[in-house]
Amino acid sequence: MSASVLSVEATSRDGFVLLLGEAEAASRSEPPRLETYLGESERTAIEAELGRPFDPFSLINRRIEVAIRCTLRQRFSRGATVQAKVIGLYAIGEIPIDLEIQRDEVLRLLRINGVRFGPSAWKEPEEPYHVAVIASEVGDALRDVEHVLKPLESLGLIALHRIRASFEGPSAESSLIEAMATAETLHAEHRLSVTLVVRGGGPASSFSPLNAWATAAAARRLPNLVVGLGHAATPRTVLDEVAGRSVPTPTAAAMLIRDLVRRTAIRAEQALTALTEAIREDVEAEARIGLSRAMTGFEEAVRLCVTNAEQQLLKVGLTIERSLLTSIAAHAETAAREETVDGDEGDAERLADFDEAHDPVVEAGLAMVIEAETGFVMTKAADARLAKRLILQFPDGVVGVWNHPKPITTH
Repeated sequence: MSASVLSVEATSRDGFVLLLGEAEAASRSEPPRLETYLGESERTAIEAELGRPFDPFSLINRRIEVAIRCTLRQRFSRGATVQAKVIGLYAIGEIPIDLEIQRDEVLRLLRINGVRFGPSAWKEPEEPYHVAVIASEVGDALRDVEHVLKPLESLGLIALHRIRASFEGPSAESSLIEAMATAETLHAEHRLSVTLVVRGGGPASSFSPLNAWATAAAARRLPNLVVGLGHAATPRTVLDEVAGRSVPTPTAAAMLIRDLVRRTAIRAEQALTALTEAIREDVEAEARIGLSRAMTGFEEAVRLCVTNAEQQLLKVGLTIERSLLTSIAAHAETAAREETVDGDEGDAERLADFDEAHDPVVEAGLAMVIEAETGFVMTKAADARLAKRLILQFPDGVVGVWNHPKPITTH
């Protein structure tokens, strides 16, 4: 059966009387009670089963799984009574009942006040840097955290703010509240990314300050609270419920921060890659636009150069054409004058010769061939071929011709 141990009393005959109550209290004014007897032989059997010394007084205020044997006994003047004897103990609750009651009551008050707490209050920091660590004054909790986060701190990736506090003893609650107030001040000054609350393991009763209302009220004001308390078998406290992230150990809490920093680095690398790609695309686009503009400008410049060259060539051609025409005209005019003069002289000579010779052959055809430069009268074809310019005298006039000398060939 499941029950809670309300009290334990030693008897005079090497035994103990356990007053059992309900495992889960019901809403009645007079909850049932049952007295059971635990003898020395049963105690020895329980110690052998547990493998360690067993003190029945350690069962006070705890839930247990127990086997009992009940008998009905008729007593004179008392009537029938039930006698129960413990014959086996199967399980002992880790958390004292008063601690469970305290934890449940604080959580109920938090919900009634409508305060956001737990995972719903977690807001993952994009660039974690300032981290406050509230660690126990005793134990290795802070050392475990530093073992994970010290390399990141040495590289300047995070800044650790160490706060010591007492987690056990009569001053534990006030010490924790003071440490959390210090973390609040750091948050106002540096904008804390995360606040760690860590301590080592211990008996369940030593976690009582973490179930107090004042501790929970102070903790819920801390940004992104991460709790790493004890070990995997440590019972959950109010602080575990209030925290945005609750992990089994201080080392696990530190690794959570390390993972946040790594994710930030991955996001930064991805953002840098995307920025580089965007810049590359923008540069390529601008380069393409600039190249297109340059090509357009180059083509326009080439077109202008070609047009200007064509215009200049046209002007040069016209100038050369005019010069050639002028030269040709001048040469033609000179040649005409020379032909006219030579023609007049030839006519006079021809007339004189005609008058003197009266050659019938000359009268019928060519009268005379004269070299224009020297006035030499040609009588042979070989001489005429060597002259550059000839004057042909006919009966009816004189004609000047250009001659292209050719070598004399004999057929």
